[in-house]
Amino acid sequence: MSTAPEPVPEPVPDTALPADDTQVELAGPNPWLVLVILGVLFAGLGIWLIFSTRASQATVAILLAIGLFLSGLNEFVWAGDRRKPWVGFVLGGLFLLGGMAVLLETNASLKVFATVIGACLITVGVFQMAAAVIGRDELRHWVWMLVFGLFTVAIGVAAIVWPSATIRVIGLLVGIRLLIIGLGSIGLGATMRSLR
Repeated sequence: MSTAPEPVPEPVPDTALPADDTQVELAGPNPWLVLVILGVLFAGLGIWLIFSTRASQATVAILLAIGLFLSGLNEFVWAGDRRKPWVGFVLGGLFLLGGMAVLLETNASLKVFATVIGACLITVGVFQMAAAVIGRDELRHWVWMLVFGLFTVAIGVAAIVWPSATIRVIGLLVGIRLLIIGLGSIGLGATMRSLR
């Protein structure tokens, strides 16, 4: 008794596989432009702080407050791009609170001024390090964020321990930090522009 051979099923095209010509579309009108503008502001303020070592306490306080406000704005702008947006919003809020605290203590005694700046920077730095460690699976450059957090804490400790040199040391260190962030932001913006 012979049996008829079973029909061989025709191959079904696999539509689940991605096409070879994958195109990447960047969201937003000009996200690279925002990065470049923020980078220029950060870098300019950083250079100003670096070379303002002879400035008065009030001038340095205003520059520091602007730097903290810009940092907060930067965190708010990019909070939505995080897997956990609340991290960016909390960081932004801490930067803004730090800027307000520095402005309110502009004319305080040097020791009080140094303590306020130090406490603000230590708080922000600790949270930055925690956010870097928590988000290390989603953040490509989490190590740099951890390093910046540690650097921020070190600046805050220096302000509290060495208040007599607060104006020179804090202005210089915060200026270097803002300059590095600014140059990195400009570089990232230029890279994003080339991808468009």
